[in-house]
Amino acid sequence: MKKGFTLAELLGVIVLLGALALIIVPLVSSSMKGSEEALYNDQIESIKLSLSLWMSDNQKPAEGETITLSLSQLKEAGLVELDITNPLTKELFPNDMILKIINNNGIIEYEINDNGSNKEDYNLIPSIKVNGNVLDYVEVNSENYNDLGVTAKDANNSVLTDVSVATSPNLDLTQMGTYLRSYTVTANGYSNIAYRTIIVRDTTGPVIEFTGDLTLNLSQVDNYDFKSDITVTDNSGQEVEVTVTDNIYPLAGSYTVEYKATDTSGNVSTKLRKVVVTE
Repeated sequence: MKKGFTLAELLGVIVLLGALALIIVPLVSSSMKGSEEALYNDQIESIKLSLSLWMSDNQKPAEGETITLSLSQLKEAGLVELDITNPLTKELFPNDMILKIINNNGIIEYEINDNGSNKEDYNLIPSIKVNGNVLDYVEVNSENYNDLGVTAKDANNSVLTDVSVATSPNLDLTQMGTYLRSYTVTANGYSNIAYRTIIVRDTTGPVIEFTGDLTLNLSQVDNYDFKSDITVTDNSGQEVEVTVTDNIYPLAGSYTVEYKATDTSGNVSTKLRKVVVTE
């Protein structure tokens, strides 16, 4: 005749199973979480690789510069899957998440910010493509900036002309710096965004001006300030460093003075001037 488990034995089994659960469940949960984090990191590395491919096909930032894109711009270029998903949230990565290509002292780095609100199916939202360069330059104190805009279409491939444009900070052509311009389009209740980086810079050397040759007598040469009768201007409106090389001997004769002007952006201009020394 077979005997069943006693109450004490059943309680012992239950306690043992409970103890095992306390050990196994956290291990399984930790393993699943670790797997999701690994998948997330793989997705981020995949996006970084896509940024590298985009840079190879389009533009590379110069030292100290940054290119900003939205994830939708990579999708528009066919460099990432349209349904690329965040393994941690099980949701689509936002189409408006910000991606950056940074040239840090000659080393290219990639920065991914997975924050964003546009998690719609990419097949439903409008397409948007930046015309011209995604990293664009304009000379400081230019009269205007020629924005080539974007080409946008709705899900039915109809062209959209209503584009909202914003720049942060507000584009000021009198101030050198980096400005981020965003273009937003909306159709049938869905929106999309693309970015262009605008750098206002100074690439023009200073202008050195003086009136003709200079005539001095010997008594004037030693104490003469060769900067006193010249004008140096720069389109940046910022300070300009001027150096003078004269090599004039205390003898009557004809000499050449070199003026060298350097602005804050490192642009250099030189100009020679004839100096006649009389007795």
